[in-house]
Amino acid sequence: MRKLPSFFALRAFESAARQGSFALAAKELHLTPSAISHQVHGLEAYFGKPLFDRLTRRVELTPDGTQLLSGLSRAFDLIESSCADISLPEETESLAVHCTPSFASKWLGPHLPQFMQAFPRITIHMSSSADPIDLIQHEEIDIAIAYGSAKARSGVTIEALGTEVIAPLCSPKLLTGSAEIDINAMTGFTLIDSQLSPVTWQNWFDLHGLTLPDRPRLSFDRGSLAISAALNGLGVSLESTRLARQEIASGELVQLGTTTFRPLIREMHFVCYRAARANSRKIKSFRDWLFIQTDIV
Repeated sequence: MRKLPSFFALRAFESAARQGSFALAAKELHLTPSAISHQVHGLEAYFGKPLFDRLTRRVELTPDGTQLLSGLSRAFDLIESSCADISLPEETESLAVHCTPSFASKWLGPHLPQFMQAFPRITIHMSSSADPIDLIQHEEIDIAIAYGSAKARSGVTIEALGTEVIAPLCSPKLLTGSAEIDINAMTGFTLIDSQLSPVTWQNWFDLHGLTLPDRPRLSFDRGSLAISAALNGLGVSLESTRLARQEIASGELVQLGTTTFRPLIREMHFVCYRAARANSRKIKSFRDWLFIQTDIV
């Protein structure tokens, strides 16, 4: 016989610890806050040590509570994964993917037909927002593709989706000759800022030993909008060539100084999924497909 405390007490503790609130745990589990408190007190009595510090309006984990949450998160993820893998018939698998709007529209969307052809039994449900998403809080999401960085969380696997070239891009209409321009000519262009990008024009000018021009710049809160502005001849954007692949391939945008400028290469997108579900068929299929595609283009 397994020597375990009450499963209901463990569930109450995990919910309260994950959300930092007895009230939120009560709402999630359809119980009263006093019932959550009673279950947690019982667990603390079982271990003979406190698991929470009770503050005025919230609770915080003690070191012992933090250790217990880490193990329980992995265990509950594994239970969830095991149940999910047998609850849906193979032909109706759905995969919830969340990413930024620019990655969705400029890269993932154009590539999805290839995934659908390769995996016809997996239906993609895609959502997007500029804000980072926490897979621990949003259990309805299977895979998140984060932009810029991804916060480490217990029980969540984070993998960089390869490196990307961040380069000056503009419409050929702005050039009088070759795109291999003299580096000092960059100070004469109208520059376009991509507000959410961790790589800025200041980074680019510092890399090349130049002074960033002190004049107003166009600014957009989406990489796709910055690319569109460059496409329309409004100036030069500093963006990922991965996101602008189609426009570069068609000749609508050109990359300046491919052989003369110093390259800016960064990890910009990160694949995040629950570690306990790494071997889930649908998650593994999508994760492996992503890395194959980003290695090709």
